[in-house]
Amino acid sequence: MKTGVAFRRVRLAAPSALLPEIAGFYGHLLGQPAERPGPSVVAVRVGETVIELEEAAGSPFYHFALLVPGDRFAAAFEWAAACVDLLPDSETGEPVFDFTNWNAEAVYFHDPAGSIVELVAHHGLDETGATGAFAPAELLGVSEVGLVCDPPSLGGSLGELGLEVWDGTVAGEGRLAFVGEKGRTLILCRGGRPWLPTGRPAEAHPVEVVLSGAVAGSVPLDAGGSVSMTAS
Repeated sequence: MKTGVAFRRVRLAAPSALLPEIAGFYGHLLGQPAERPGPSVVAVRVGETVIELEEAAGSPFYHFALLVPGDRFAAAFEWAAACVDLLPDSETGEPVFDFTNWNAEAVYFHDPAGSIVELVAHHGLDETGATGAFAPAELLGVSEVGLVCDPPSLGGSLGELGLEVWDGTVAGEGRLAFVGEKGRTLILCRGGRPWLPTGRPAEAHPVEVVLSGAVAGSVPLDAGGSVSMTAS
């Protein structure tokens, strides 16, 4: 089912000692100063999404993706390669991942907290016709957020908000479920499953996601936080 969702706000936990470094990293990457809406929070805007990182104990990390216009991947790759160290495919050694089934391409890198950040372009989706060097202002927003959970349980609850599985499955120990729609997706993942491309086992940490869509409601997450929908 086409939901017409968009990520409006994503709040993640971050190691307390790294918050200044994280602020500098995203400020440099995105070409804008990170905001400090509170003494323990760093916030940056990426297209339609505000990403907030809140200081926390321990070493929380996540997988999330930022959306590149579908016709701008080559330029975005050149920009990213000049800004960050791209993570290679363990099999090919190449930094570009070709997801043929999705007609998509992606690259990955780490932020200072160790989160696995992805830049993904779905060809044919959100194309702009822009040319020339890529600018970070072209990023459209958050495209994916990994939720480490019990996929059957959370998938059922998200379905009540109109967020349904569009690829993958909630069944099976090693499988992923992609919920929402192409380009704006919640990835349901069991704890311990390796994240692409590093193979680091997934861990559950607090996350708060606010989406706009057709149905208003909220679903709590076992690790803390929630997925909320505001009717657009």
